[in-house]
Amino acid sequence: MSEYYIGLDVGTNSVGWAATDTAYSLLKYKGNAMWGVRLFDDANDAAERRSSRTARRLHARSKQRLALLELLFSEALAEKDPLFLTRLAESALQEQDRSSASCRYALFNDSDFADREYFKQYPTAYHLRSELIHSTAPHDIRLVYLALHHIVKSRGHFLFDMDADGEYKGVREIFDELCVLLEEQYDTACPVSDTDAFLELLQNDSMGITAKKKVLKPLVGKNAADMVDGYVLCCALVGATVKCADLFCDETLKDADIPSLRLRDDLDENYDRLADALSDRMDLVVAMKAVFDAALLSKILGKAALTGDGTVYISDAKVQQFDENRADLALLKRYVRSACPEKYGYIFRKKKDKLNNFAAYGKRSIASGEYTCKQEDFCKFLKKELPAPSDAAYAALFAKIENGTLLPKLKGADNSVIPHQLHYRELKKILENAAGYLPFLQQADADGLTVTDKILSIFSFRIPYYVGPLNPKSPNAWVVRTEEKITPWNFEKVVDTQKCAEGFMIRLIGKCTYTGEAVLPKDSLLYSEFAVLNEINPLCLNGTPLPADIKNRLFQDLFVQSNARVTKKKIKQWLLMHGLAKETDEVSGVDNIIKANLKSYHDFKNILCKVPHAEIVEDIIKHILIFGEDKKMLRRWLKASCPFLDEQDTAYVLRLRYKDWGRLSRTFLTEIYTPDENGEALSVMDMLRATNKNLQQLLTDDYDFAKQAEEYRSLKFGVGGSLDEQLQDLYISPRIHRSIRQTLKIVKEITAAEKCAPKKIFLEVVRGTKEDLKGKRTVSRKDNLLQLYKACKEEHGELAAALAAEDEGRLRSDALYLYYTQFGKCMYSGESIDITKLKSDYDIDHIFPQSRVKDDSLDNRVLVKRELNNDKKNIYPISADIRTNMQPFWHMLKEKGLISPRKYERLVRNTPLTEAELSAFVSRQLVENRQSTKALATVLKRYYPGTKLVYSKAMNVSDFRHDQELVKCRDINDLHHAKDAYLNIVVGNVYDTKFTAAFFKNILTEEYSLNKVFERDVRGAWKKERDLAKVRSVMKKNNILVTRMPHEKKGKLFDLQILPKGKGQLPVKVGRSIENYGGYNNVSGAYSIVVEHDGKKGRVRTIEPVYIYQKALYEQDPLRYCREILGLSEPKIIADRILFDTLLELNGKRIYITGRSGNQLCGKHPYQLAIDSDSEKAIKDIKKYVDRCAEKKAVLPITEHDGISAKTNLRLFDLFIAKFHAPVYAAYFTNLCNFCEQHRENFIALTPDAQCRLLLEILKAFKCDRTASDLSALGGAKNAGVLMMSKTISTCRTAYVIHHSPSGLYETKVDLLCP
Repeated sequence: MSEYYIGLDVGTNSVGWAATDTAYSLLKYKGNAMWGVRLFDDANDAAERRSSRTARRLHARSKQRLALLELLFSEALAEKDPLFLTRLAESALQEQDRSSASCRYALFNDSDFADREYFKQYPTAYHLRSELIHSTAPHDIRLVYLALHHIVKSRGHFLFDMDADGEYKGVREIFDELCVLLEEQYDTACPVSDTDAFLELLQNDSMGITAKKKVLKPLVGKNAADMVDGYVLCCALVGATVKCADLFCDETLKDADIPSLRLRDDLDENYDRLADALSDRMDLVVAMKAVFDAALLSKILGKAALTGDGTVYISDAKVQQFDENRADLALLKRYVRSACPEKYGYIFRKKKDKLNNFAAYGKRSIASGEYTCKQEDFCKFLKKELPAPSDAAYAALFAKIENGTLLPKLKGADNSVIPHQLHYRELKKILENAAGYLPFLQQADADGLTVTDKILSIFSFRIPYYVGPLNPKSPNAWVVRTEEKITPWNFEKVVDTQKCAEGFMIRLIGKCTYTGEAVLPKDSLLYSEFAVLNEINPLCLNGTPLPADIKNRLFQDLFVQSNARVTKKKIKQWLLMHGLAKETDEVSGVDNIIKANLKSYHDFKNILCKVPHAEIVEDIIKHILIFGEDKKMLRRWLKASCPFLDEQDTAYVLRLRYKDWGRLSRTFLTEIYTPDENGEALSVMDMLRATNKNLQQLLTDDYDFAKQAEEYRSLKFGVGGSLDEQLQDLYISPRIHRSIRQTLKIVKEITAAEKCAPKKIFLEVVRGTKEDLKGKRTVSRKDNLLQLYKACKEEHGELAAALAAEDEGRLRSDALYLYYTQFGKCMYSGESIDITKLKSDYDIDHIFPQSRVKDDSLDNRVLVKRELNNDKKNIYPISADIRTNMQPFWHMLKEKGLISPRKYERLVRNTPLTEAELSAFVSRQLVENRQSTKALATVLKRYYPGTKLVYSKAMNVSDFRHDQELVKCRDINDLHHAKDAYLNIVVGNVYDTKFTAAFFKNILTEEYSLNKVFERDVRGAWKKERDLAKVRSVMKKNNILVTRMPHEKKGKLFDLQILPKGKGQLPVKVGRSIENYGGYNNVSGAYSIVVEHDGKKGRVRTIEPVYIYQKALYEQDPLRYCREILGLSEPKIIADRILFDTLLELNGKRIYITGRSGNQLCGKHPYQLAIDSDSEKAIKDIKKYVDRCAEKKAVLPITEHDGISAKTNLRLFDLFIAKFHAPVYAAYFTNLCNFCEQHRENFIALTPDAQCRLLLEILKAFKCDRTASDLSALGGAKNAGVLMMSKTISTCRTAYVIHHSPSGLYETKVDLLCP
């Protein structure tokens, strides 16, 4: 058994792997080179499945509430009208499908009161609710039931933390909370000078957004020191779209995924993307949204008149809105008839896609299959089509059109702002009035609960999240309950909520990565202190860390004594105020805004003095987090566990809200020790308080924390358990679980083939796929510079003009870009640079010598005269003469944003790089801190304890590729994953061998250069003359094993939108034909099966779907499923489970199953495209160019920097045609090949940019996925190259299922035509 290495390149949807001997030659197994790629679908946190599941649960719970309401009313309703509930249940059915076919009415069938009379008296459910609220006169029980049915079905949101019977918060109270948040967390005073005037403006429905913004200006003050722009915030509150960068006074947000914000939009839809950009600042956006929603609610309620007791009812407001809409519609019709009668039919009746007229807006839903539009689009349509009125009688109507508020629907998105308290108020009032004439409502059961009590509990009941699934047989359940059936009114009697909360703490609170114990709440006193210290400890002044005692004074003054948000600017002011810094000094090491704070400490400051010890407060914080919005349960716990709290304290605690858990346990922070230089044992918190180290530094080999934590975890929890249990204990995203599982399977197959564990495993876990970058905005270099120059006013006018005239492509030259960021001057002399001699007389110099620091970013490079660069050599710091002369100029560039604070700090620093810094720079090339990579290493270490795990940094591999001109283009094939894994071995081993403990011990005297690691031999790892040739030879090979992970599909059952009658694949309900009622489309299959059954001409074998919605039936009785669901005669199962992405071989042609369309199967071919490196580079250049055009939404000129030419494009076009003729592709793309050959001259006639786009479209055919090629530029199809095949396989000569092991080293074939 010889020694060998394994290299891994692990992503969220792929694992690249390679196995070599110690001389970097690929191992072989059964004739196959041992390197490959495993592909699988990205496990995207189950977001889509979760949203579908949530929608199903909301619908199911609404049905449960209505079923319980019907149960309570059924007996009394039967006495009045035995068939009422039947008619109501069948009201959506056509007359011939109803059980009582003789009745043509849906609701009422009385001789003097039928449906016509009902709808005439009550045009909407709100009319009925309003009457029952205000009238104590006896009403028909059926009317009462319908009103209650409407309330219970849609009960409003539960965002306000209070009992259902409590008062909802008004707009003033919510605005006051926003102002408190601004003051405490953002050090920004309330932005408006007149709150009453602002709130009145906020709720004004007659003014447009533009008009409101003008009124705002005198109301809103601005302070340059504010962290939030008050005027921008107020503009957002009145409905304007604002830029996040302007709102938070933070230029970095210009490049955010979502750069702007509109509070009218659905916040939940983009919450995650906004939160990624804004981090803790998202709390302000949520608070702003609450104010906006409250103002919208106030406007809705403003339609209603106050009752005698001052109560406002939502139904009254809706009735008033109905009347207003009816009057406005009549007025609109009258105006159209008088002003433009020829457009009447076009505006009110014409039906056409994308026509946003009244016919489209008036549709109740899109279930009819006809086009619908939103209110905003309808108003824009009217503005465009209607002439301006001259009659003042139409002024109010046109003001609504202008503001986009004409004819709001009673049932629309705005109803989402209505809190359940308003609906509860109406429910309670209706029941109170009805009890006077419906005596059964006051009948009590054995527990003393009346029917009224039960109805109220049906409305307000929600299952607390800490209780979890109510079915004790569920594998995910921890509920403690009796066998009695659960109802809203007996829930607390049947379920032991206290024990459920304890079970929740045990099961669902995350585990600390280091100790395996439960993590602390993010807002616990201890974790908050840790978070603050961990963030501020790297604080530096002019590159030098602050002394620990000064850091601790700063901590006390800015965090303990104050609750305001801390910024880098505030820290600088504190240092200046205490004489610890000068104005010219630079603060670094922290972000502009310190994200961590001591919020919980300030929340409990007054209570801490009343409790015996702080642990009680920590317990309170934990229970606030656990019980969430269940204030009743929290109150009960506080009363039992905290008797020292008086009623006022309890009420205060109940108002507090915390969210999220931390990542570390109390044990890790306070009970894992390392000795200091005196031998004293210090915990993580001790070190954070006493030093300038952060956690990342404390976990290095210089301290024992990581080792001690691992020992603690092993002693307490052991290292056993299933892989699932191990993954559950690791604090990593579920997205990476699948990658780790596939990686382990591959490594196990390799070790089984080699019959021993590897000597080393080199691993890299990539940050994400291109999907993660989708939607990311990038500002071009030119746009960024123009913006900065614009801020300089009239300064540097000539340079600004030259910059404006520069071609975008030229600015991709780093030298030219640096020229403009330096205002055209040498950074070391201040002399003007002759732009015509940029290449001959000037150099780009690295501030930190690149031999010592591997940093090729613009922050570490400057453009200087060549002779000055030669004089500087590899010396740091920059000479005192240069620093003295140039510091004012550098400072000016920093203030104008042309260089970063980090770059400025490196330029002005006057101390050499220390031994610790040099060691840290090298260590960064060897150490990996990302959680996902460390998690994979942890799991691998448990399975292979004798193997050394080496982190291979992506940047090192990328630099090696660049230096050796080894091209990588992700858009051509998936083979690059395996090649990266191979390079992880080569590059990782050289770094691991060269930079040993002995090297770090003598780093000041070692001869080394980080940018020339592979230029010299490294004993035992790299012999340049021999190994470089071998690496180049291996990288040219494409004999890579590629497999896909077959998978079962889960998630949504079908498209939730019901199609109109005659369309769809699945009936809405059993017994409702698609012809009469429409149906659901795109019914999802879980997997496929091969079935033999009777066909028109005898027995046939076909590949059929197992639908997700009927999967249980299939697995219980496969033949019944085939007969009843698939409609097959005399079925016989040949293959009982063929997963998606299973490889089939039909008549010798291999294809992966990806889905179905009608009676055909959809697929993708398995053959990866292999081309020469020159063509690979050309395609990479084309892709870069096309991406830039897409970014700018324009066709950019092709420059010399793009490396694109018509000659190269034609060569690629001909290469693709040649590849189509290759045996592996000829069977799939005959038509595509013929088309390209016939249209070669048309391709030549295209413009170069059109050629580039078309080449990328043709390239899609070679990709092993289902992406179609758009050949419309040549007059071809828009979806060419899609692979389809018949589901009938009995007509094939041969038909096999090909099973690959994860590594691809093993392959088996199953004959699907075998008798």
